[in-house]
Amino acid sequence: MNEINTTNERIKRRYFHELKEADGLADATIEHAARAIFDFERSTGWADFKRFHSRDAIAYRKRLMASGGKRATELSSRSTVNTKLIQVQRFFTWLSKQPGYKSLITAEDARYFKLSNRDRRLANERPIKPTPTVEQVKHAISLMPATTDLEKRDRALIALLLLTGVRVSAAISLKLKHVRADDSIFQDAREVRTKFAKTQTTYFFPVGVEIKEIFEDYVRHLRTNLLWGEDEPLFPSTYQARDGQRWLRPVGLLRKHWKTPAPVRTILKRAFEASRIPYFSPHSLRRTLARLGEQICRTPEEMKVWSQNLGHDELMTTFAYGAVQMQQQATILARLAADPPTEESSDLRQLEDMLRTPSVQALINSITNKEK
Repeated sequence: MNEINTTNERIKRRYFHELKEADGLADATIEHAARAIFDFERSTGWADFKRFHSRDAIAYRKRLMASGGKRATELSSRSTVNTKLIQVQRFFTWLSKQPGYKSLITAEDARYFKLSNRDRRLANERPIKPTPTVEQVKHAISLMPATTDLEKRDRALIALLLLTGVRVSAAISLKLKHVRADDSIFQDAREVRTKFAKTQTTYFFPVGVEIKEIFEDYVRHLRTNLLWGEDEPLFPSTYQARDGQRWLRPVGLLRKHWKTPAPVRTILKRAFEASRIPYFSPHSLRRTLARLGEQICRTPEEMKVWSQNLGHDELMTTFAYGAVQMQQQATILARLAADPPTEESSDLRQLEDMLRTPSVQALINSITNKEK
């Protein structure tokens, strides 16, 4: 059978148009939905959507759960399956309201795409992700060479990631003018690729004077020694030229932004390998800062400010970022057992204050309601 159904394609185009123009979804999000729907079509041999029945949803769900073999029991596999099913379910729920389909498809039929309650809980489990300590990142930075323009750029890039927790997509689109004199980075969403196109000012976190100086020296080098303008990239791409053997070699900075985050991952990988530290992704440094905040913030207000500086609207998002590693969990519990806090303890009073904050209370209520 042909791997296309023209009738299906027409209604899919309408659906994707609505997602983009009415719901305002990004192209990447729509592409995920398109791939999931295409995968479902392939499982039915590209049958007309008008022939959809709940048994098709059940068969598709079972095929997805079984297709991974042993991996089908892993959390990552369940999470992928759940994401696909949600996308397809949303499409058929929408389809059940469209002329020419609503008399043939019901929203109840679309409900059969759902995983079992147990599998959905497992799919939503989030294992603790590897996170470097501040000391590990600072050690890696301290061993990085800084003789050439490229080396200065690479070292300053990691320094800024630790100073601000800025996301990689934003970091590679920053310009010199976005570096402010008050120890902050202005992430202007009109020019900087921020998450959800959110404009924000991010102040330097207290991770060490030496890290701040590395970044400031680099900015000064661009402005004073290389005479770069304020509208030029803060972290420019690499200029390559052919050597005597006509091989392309990196020789300097190109006055253009990187197009993808891939070079940043390469720089981090190289830095961690040189310091004999396991590789950590650029995003993991945001978790590093979240954990640091949990350790040094003394009041709910300080923790909220820390959270906002990471770009989080909700404090609970930062807490989720800063999940405690198992070994540290055991150490903290042992310390509490050896020296339990008293009712007069200021730390205990601060914890009580934090538990009374609206965001924490909302989380507690949602957990309680689910258990009921």
